Amino acid sequence: MSLYYREQKHICGKDYATAGYMEVDLYPVTPKQHKASRRAKKKEACTLAQQTYNDNRSKRYHVQLVNANFGKGDFSWTGTYDDDHLPAPGDTKRADMDWTNYIKRVYRWCDKNGVERPKWVAATEYTTVMADGTICGRHHHHAIIQHTEGLTRDVLEELWSDKNGNSIGLTRGEHLTVDHGSVEGLVKYINKNKRCARSWRQSRGLEKPKTPPPNDTKWSRKKLEEASTVYIDDAAFWEQKYPGYTLNRVETKVSNAGQRHTVVILRRAECWHGRGNIYRPRRERNAAK
Repeated sequence: MSLYYREQKHICGKDYATAGYMEVDLYPVTPKQHKASRRAKKKEACTLAQQTYNDNRSKRYHVQLVNANFGKGDFSWTGTYDDDHLPAPGDTKRADMDWTNYIKRVYRWCDKNGVERPKWVAATEYTTVMADGTICGRHHHHAIIQHTEGLTRDVLEELWSDKNGNSIGLTRGEHLTVDHGSVEGLVKYINKNKRCARSWRQSRGLEKPKTPPPNDTKWSRKKLEEASTVYIDDAAFWEQKYPGYTLNRVETKVSNAGQRHTVVILRRAECWHGRGNIYRPRRERNAAK
C-alpha cells in the first residue's frame, strides 16, 4: 500500500513567525488518513500532541503547553512539608487544598500590591499507599509560575504557609531557563516517579499549542529516511527546512512494523525573554508595603 508522509507542526506561541518553540512530527499515513476531512485531521493532530513514544502519554503536551506560556525569567517552584504539616498518606484532598490555598494567597498578595496575577501550571505528587501496604513518596508540589512585574521568588517562598503565616515546610523558587531541553527536563522530573499518584493542574486562560493543518506532500519515504539518519544531527539541514528556528534535537523511532516516526524539536532563541525586575531585593519589597 502506498503511503503518504505527514508533517504535523505543533506551534507553541501565537504563530509560526513568532513562536519561541515548535515541535514537528514526521510519520507515514494511509491514503484514507490523507483524504480525511480537515476536521478529522485536526482531531488527529490534537491527539498526537498529547502522545509520546512511551507510556507517559501527556509528557509532550505538557512540554508544549509550558513552552507556549512560560519563558526565561519565570519561576520554577517546589513546596514540601515538614513533619508537623504533612498530610496523612493517601490524603490527596488535603494536599490539593494546600496548593489551592497557596495560590489564593499569591493572588491576594498580588491584588493587594497592584501586581498582575500570574499564570501557572502545577503538579502534586502524593504520598501513596500501595496495594501491599507500603508507603511510596511524600506529598509535595511542583509548579511553574509566571513572573509578573513585582512578583519575586521571596514572595513565592514566604507565602508557602498556613493561615497564620507560619511556614509549613521547605520551599524553593528558581528562575526558569528554556535552553537545551531544560523545560522538558523539568516536566520529566515532575513526572519522575511512576509508582506514586499525582495530579496536574493549571490556571485558566493558558494558550494551547497550535496544530495547523498537516502537510502530506512535503516529505517522501526516501527523504524522511535520509533526514532521520544521515542528517539527524545536522542543524543546518533542519534550520533550512524551518527558517527562523534553531535546532534543539531530533528524535526518531522505528515501529515493529518498520514505520519511522521522527520528531524535530526547534527553538527561536531571540524569543527568550525575562519579565520585569526578577532580582528585586526583599528589603525593597518590605519598604513598599
